[in-house]
Amino acid sequence: MKGFSRASVFLATSMGFIGAFAPLMITPAKADENLLGYTVGAETTPQGGNELYLWNTLHLGKRQGSYKADYFRLEYERGLTNDLSASFYLNGYSHNYSGSPVPGEIEGALKQTKLSGFSVEMKKMLLSPYKDDLGVALYGELTYDTVDGITGAGIRGWELETKLILQKPFMDGQLQWLTNLELEAETAKDNASGATESAIAPRLRSGVSYRFAPNWSIGAEGWVDMEVLNAAANPDEPGSGGWEFDHWDFFAGPSIHYGAKNWWFTLTWAKQWAGSSEQVGFNNRTDLHLADHERNEVRLKVGYNF
Repeated sequence: MKGFSRASVFLATSMGFIGAFAPLMITPAKADENLLGYTVGAETTPQGGNELYLWNTLHLGKRQGSYKADYFRLEYERGLTNDLSASFYLNGYSHNYSGSPVPGEIEGALKQTKLSGFSVEMKKMLLSPYKDDLGVALYGELTYDTVDGITGAGIRGWELETKLILQKPFMDGQLQWLTNLELEAETAKDNASGATESAIAPRLRSGVSYRFAPNWSIGAEGWVDMEVLNAAANPDEPGSGGWEFDHWDFFAGPSIHYGAKNWWFTLTWAKQWAGSSEQVGFNNRTDLHLADHERNEVRLKVGYNF
């Protein structure tokens, strides 16, 4: 208890000091520093600059059984010009589930960790959020995958992700509003069955980040997306195949961000609040979409500038 009391006094004193001097120490975030876990800003790494990122995203909870999937990425980003950057990623998955969490989609149990593939990305800043008042950027990312992110099964897949990025600073950059309009197109062939499935997924993300102390920001973000599928025709199901609506879902949650001189981290928790029912032969009493998504996501991103 003594240690707790001393810590409380120290924290109160520190926060009082920070509160007194925060207005003098507020500075804009460094280029391409991720203030939120999922919604990105318009700035790019400056020409000749380098940045390493470590991503770790936990996906937790299906409708039944025990389910955990960990998506991890290692990214290297290079500033080609002051408004154009390029990145290369190594991607992997770790799955640990049992108890048939989703009947008809995930069966049995699995515990494995595998490297999955790679991604390449380009980001072009059209307008600066600080020089032009409203930041605008275009983003494109191409991914090759050998592991299904939901089941852990072996696949051969490609995904193209595009974004229109908007960033608006307020209060001399102390408050940031970020919005991403996204469109994903993907196709994957299952190694075991040979079946091929393609999907198109539009998505809208938006969030705010507020710097409440030097180097520290709190934020909140949310997103809504939908997915349209085109599965190969099944000879046992007349009329199968073709494009059809699959699902929609809505996630939202808080984040905390710390940015030092040469490194930063962002921790985000997102909960699925609503989604469309799956047609898998049982009642969806939670009104969530838990076939392709999970109840909760927790993402940690760490960046190092050099």
